[in-house]
Amino acid sequence: MSPKEGVRRDHLDGPGLAAAVACCALWGGNAIAVKAAVPSIPPFGCAGLRFLLSLPVLVIVCRAMGQPLIVPRKRLGLVLVHALFTVTQIGMFNWGTSHSLAGRSSILINIHPLVVAPLAWPLLGERLGWRGWTGLLSATLGVLLLMLARGGGGGLTGDLVVIASGVIFAMQTIAQKKTFPIIPPTTLLLWQSIVALPLFFLYSALVEGLDSYHFTMNVFWGVVYQGLAVSGFCFTTWMLLLRAYPAGRLASVAFLTPLFGVALGNLVRGEALTPSLLMGGLLVGTGIYLTASDRVAHHVEPDIGLPGDDAP
Repeated sequence: MSPKEGVRRDHLDGPGLAAAVACCALWGGNAIAVKAAVPSIPPFGCAGLRFLLSLPVLVIVCRAMGQPLIVPRKRLGLVLVHALFTVTQIGMFNWGTSHSLAGRSSILINIHPLVVAPLAWPLLGERLGWRGWTGLLSATLGVLLLMLARGGGGGLTGDLVVIASGVIFAMQTIAQKKTFPIIPPTTLLLWQSIVALPLFFLYSALVEGLDSYHFTMNVFWGVVYQGLAVSGFCFTTWMLLLRAYPAGRLASVAFLTPLFGVALGNLVRGEALTPSLLMGGLLVGTGIYLTASDRVAHHVEPDIGLPGDDAP
């Protein structure tokens, strides 16, 4: 799947492209897994179970990447900030998705790279060229189309909450990039998950209520998919890809994620492929591609995050 250890490619070869596309397909199915689980268990509780399952994988990946398993005591406050970002963002995504359609949610959450791009200019010094601005315009038109065309079901409130979740994740991405020189990436992701876990379950117990948990086979497979397929397999595979291929090349493949979300929403849940959904997904996907490829053209390795872990 990936090149031999120590080999760095300057382009995506066949195995690398196949692995990247597989990750995008699995991420596209994440909203469907949430829809399968959240009707029977509450949104924040579902997120807590997902992160509980992913912790062993994060430990293994952290060790395999040669990054420390311990965070210095003086950095725990910074970890808490990232954990609060995670709890808010994932909890909102789960809640919003439960009140929207899986396909729409898959499109709307993927606005986060498009929010990162303009923020990275003043905060990180990463300039955006004409392709990037064209991509932002394309994605904005796609989101507006989805908001204005309400065909196919799904609530406006749910859509707006998912959009807010994507914006919060974009803000966290910038904060993570600022933090990585202080705390290594996998160490930060491990510890923000560890700190987020009790926060998820505490909120769920106090606000959602323990009587709102009703475990079924759909819940089981939905949570397993989120915890192992997305936070486990995708996170591990993406980390290996990042070690072997340029981040910019991988970012240019990410436009497939919302398209997979729309297709899987139709195939698995029978959601209607309305013209507005198809056009909105295409516009957002095109925006992601243009923005990512623009930043590559400016010789900046874009921070594309690790959606397999702390993003939906």
